Formats: sequence, structure tokens, C-alpha cells
Amino acid sequence: MAKKNYYNTLGVAKNASETEIKSAYPDERMKEINEAYGVLSNPKKRHTYDQYGSEEAFRQGPNATEGFGPDSSFFKDIFDTFFGGETDYARQRTRSADRTSPQPGSDILINLVLTFKESVLGTKKKITLELEKACSACRQTGAYSPSDTGECPTCQGRGVVNTIQKTVLGAIRTQITCSRCQGKGKIIKKRCGYCLGKKFLALKEIIELSIPRGVQPEQKLRYQGIGNDGLHGGSRGDIYVEIKVKENSYFQRKDNDIHVNLPISFLDAILGNQVEVITLEGIEKVFVPPGTQNGDYLSLRGRGCYLGINKTTRGDFYAWLQVKIPKKITGTTETILQNLRKESS
Repeated sequence: MAKKNYYNTLGVAKNASETEIKSAYPDERMKEINEAYGVLSNPKKRHTYDQYGSEEAFRQGPNATEGFGPDSSFFKDIFDTFFGGETDYARQRTRSADRTSPQPGSDILINLVLTFKESVLGTKKKITLELEKACSACRQTGAYSPSDTGECPTCQGRGVVNTIQKTVLGAIRTQITCSRCQGKGKIIKKRCGYCLGKKFLALKEIIELSIPRGVQPEQKLRYQGIGNDGLHGGSRGDIYVEIKVKENSYFQRKDNDIHVNLPISFLDAILGNQVEVITLEGIEKVFVPPGTQNGDYLSLRGRGCYLGINKTTRGDFYAWLQVKIPKKITGTTETILQNLRKESS
């Protein structure tokens, strides 16, 4: 795309002074250009002008203002040339529509602390949240009654006010959000007695969250459509839950495996025996083979953590054996052990 030459646009030399630049864009000249464009770009007006050679003929016609409105192609061309965007008038109409169109409710982020077992196997949790609920008394107008809502006198209901800014190219009109109505276009004369003009009520609600199995620590879950109410019938927001897992002194997670320390007696280590171990599913019996050494381990395949949410595959469960030696023994036990030592030697 060819690069625009603003000097050619204004019809001035590149070394033109500031005074020459300003004089090349007087308001009167722009009016004449607008007028000429409005006539020559309209086939009927152009024909009339060519026939009579005077601007009076089309000035008095029934469509004298055609082509000069804010939606005209010339107005849009000028605006797009300098600012590259839509007209102020178009934005006003869009904002006016947005003020009454349904808007979704805001989302909520909460932290939820789970036990180790709950994080692996899943659970259901009931929580109490203070949510924004649509005020039914005022139907989200914020006013005490329908007659207590009126058009903002400052912006005439547009939500924006015009300002004139002088630049080297002349006077340029810009818009800012109306400070009186905060861009809403309406003001409340008397506020609703329930929501005090906020259009929402803060109400507590008990929500039951279903936590899936296999959730990971610090993982964020999304629950759609159970958050804050929307505006003007808009959909409810979402609730995001960030999972925190309590530390457990017994279960230790490494990747997707579970590790525990299992104390056993020195006699079970020597002779072998069935011992009990606590798993996530409850107490189970495992066999300790004779001659087990301190630091050996037993494994249960597929009894660890799930590899992800609602996955069926699991890691493994490792029980690390810790042989416990009694600090004191009775006389009878000492005699038996002495005889055992003589036999073993």
C-alpha cells in the first residue's frame, strides 16, 4: 500500500511554516470541500449542478442535507484518513446498545484446600459464597420506580460528551465518557431501596462442588454458569477453584507414586509375616518375606495417584520397611535370643 503524503494532502511544501500549515486547513475551506464532495458524489445533485452551474439549485432541494451526515462516506473517509477508525456517531450508537444488552456476570476465583486422599480419589465439597444476585425489586434498573430513571442531562443519554481540541490540522472533535452518568446515559433520581442503585444484591449461597479424581496440586478447575448473575438477563459468571492440598505426614507423593514408611518388628523381619499397611482405600495386609532388611520396600502396582483428572491409570504404592529393634527385652525373651544366637553361630 502506497505511503500517504500529508504535505500533498494539505497542499503545502515540505518546508512550509506552521502558519502556512494552519492556513491550509481553515474551517471555511473544509466546509467548502464537504459541500463540493456532497454535491459531486451524488449523481442527481451533480446533474443539477452541471445543468444550472450554481450551488443554490441543490441547496434548496428536498435532499439538501444528504451526504453531509455523520454516516456519509466523506465523513467516514476523513475520519479514517486521520484516525483509522469508526465515526464518533457510530460509537455512540454502539455504546447505547451495549448499555441495554445482556452482559455476563463476573467470574469468581477461590482457593479450596483438600486432604491428600480427597485430591487423589475425588470428593464433593459444599462451600458458602457471597454472590451478586440480580435485584428483582428494581429489575436491575437501580431506581426506586420506573419513573425515577431519566436521561442524563449532561450527555443527553449518549453516555459520552464531545470536546473540541485544536491541532495543527484544525479543530478536532473527540469524545470522553460522561462523568455524571459514568457512560450509562441515564441517571437515577431515587435509588432502589433494596440494592441502593447497585442493581445487584450480595447474597450468600451454598454451592456443592464435585472435585474429580486425579486433580493435581495447584491445578485450577472451572465451574461454568454458577457464579455471579449477569446484567439485563446475561448469563451467570464462572467459578474458578484453585486446588491446595494439605501436607500429609504419612502419604508422600512423588510424581504419581505414593510412598509410605512401614515399621515392622525385628522378628517379622527375620521370620517373615503378614503385616498391615494403610492405603488410600483402607487397611491392607502385605507379606514380609523372611530375612527382610531395614530399608527394603514392598510395592502395590496401580495403587498410587491417578495420572490426571478422571484417568483410569494410576501410579504405584511403595511401602518402605523400617525394622524396629526393642530397647528393652524380658528375661525369657533374652534367653530365647541367646539360644538363637548360639544356634546361628
